[in-house]
Amino acid sequence: MQARWFRFTIALSLSAAAAFGQYPAGTSPGGYHSSTGIAIGAGAAAGAGIGYLVLRNHNRGKVTGCLQSADNAGRLLDDNQKTYALINPAAVPLQTGERVELRGKRIRQSSGTFAFEIHGLIKDYGPCQQ
Repeated sequence: MQARWFRFTIALSLSAAAAFGQYPAGTSPGGYHSSTGIAIGAGAAAGAGIGYLVLRNHNRGKVTGCLQSADNAGRLLDDNQKTYALINPAAVPLQTGERVELRGKRIRQSSGTFAFEIHGLIKDYGPCQQ
């Protein structure tokens, strides 16, 4: 995925560079200055950079659910009934049966199961309501 966005950014940069080469220096029809093209190219590059960062970080975020314990390993059952294995549960004080909102990164493991790498606790909502 990262290589795809890198190729897209390069292609966008090259197309912006091709647009600059259409006119001799300082002579563009319609009254545009060369700085206008530079500004357009810079804006396009900034937009591509922002798009890349949004897509790169889309798995990071938060998840809300109830903490469970299975086989001495922490698990979280979210609102959509998806179960996550918790990675690094010692990062925050967690108790089984609590409803929490965690900050971290979602990971799909090689076995096809989901995991959540905990970076911090956002909010503890108290006991789960079954």
